[in-house]
Amino acid sequence: MKIDPPAPPAVLFTRPAKGGSATAAPADAASSPKEAAASGQVRLLPSVAGGSDFDAARVAAIREDIRAGRYQVNPERIADGLIDSVRDLLNGKKPS
Repeated sequence: MKIDPPAPPAVLFTRPAKGGSATAAPADAASSPKEAAASGQVRLLPSVAGGSDFDAARVAAIREDIRAGRYQVNPERIADGLIDSVRDLLNGKKPS
């Protein structure tokens, strides 16, 4: 498995008005008031990077282990975690 750097943001092309030319807009630009409101709400969500769920050093270590071929996947652990999550969802508990 190869981990590449993230791709650059996509650019959307809008159809020209009659007699106009096509314009490029960033992919995150909203095309309707409803989309603009949703986009604004997403920007207000707390950042994952500021929370305790993301450890940049751990991610870098795992990335290096994958590159070096030392990373071992434990399918039993993954399956157990998925089953626990499904049980929590079926019982109405909030996933941890």
